[in-house]
Amino acid sequence: MTWERLAVATVSPSIGELSPIGVARGTYTEITEIVAPDSAAVGERVDVTVKVRNFDTVYDHVIACVAVVDGLRFIDEVVIISSGETYSYSGAFLMAGGKVTIYAYTYYPYYEEWILDDQAQKDIVLAEVYAGTIIGIELEHDGIQEGLPVYNIPQGQTARVHVWGRNDMATVQKLGIHWIVRDPDREVVEDYEDWSFLGYRQGADHKFSGGYHNLDKPGTYTINIALSMNPADPEIVDSHYGNLCTVAAVVPPPEVWEKLV
Repeated sequence: MTWERLAVATVSPSIGELSPIGVARGTYTEITEIVAPDSAAVGERVDVTVKVRNFDTVYDHVIACVAVVDGLRFIDEVVIISSGETYSYSGAFLMAGGKVTIYAYTYYPYYEEWILDDQAQKDIVLAEVYAGTIIGIELEHDGIQEGLPVYNIPQGQTARVHVWGRNDMATVQKLGIHWIVRDPDREVVEDYEDWSFLGYRQGADHKFSGGYHNLDKPGTYTINIALSMNPADPEIVDSHYGNLCTVAAVVPPPEVWEKLV
């Protein structure tokens, strides 16, 4: 069988016959590793390297490697691998909409035939795409709560930030928050972080409430918010930056001005 015919009619044993990586079953070669991510998002480019070792201690060998996923042959290369050396065959494919399995095969020529030598496989699962939304931001002051931005709060009042985050995924997820409030001089007034204790189903939301802080400077206060998921390896799913409020300077009464003069 010519190599051109092999590329079309690749010998593909049943899945149950595939050898685990690291077990030398071939006459000359061993697939020592399939380097690829364990997960990938839909449409993401997946780079794959198949490492093949020629364990013949005497001779170099012409070795072909074929790698297939979902019927697509994305690695198809023939090289001479020196005695005792390892060669890396590389290729890539686009991730499908579900779990896929990479099947890798090595072959050596025997007269006009290509003989299957070693084989291995690796699964790649569909990466979870985290999705959530900041659905509400309010500022509590003087006994009331208002949506942002809040205007003309008298100087010297205390305030408290409340933020609602929603899970937009089909799976139960915990929600995390981080926000920073800065005063008119860009100094940090509050740096708040928290994670929900429980997980939330799709469409459910969690309320985060910060601490009380003084609005003791006239001018504009700003807030920067990040909503996250996956506490083990946090991923920001939504963010907000904008004005929190404006604080109006308190004008002293006339009798105070007279004393100052």
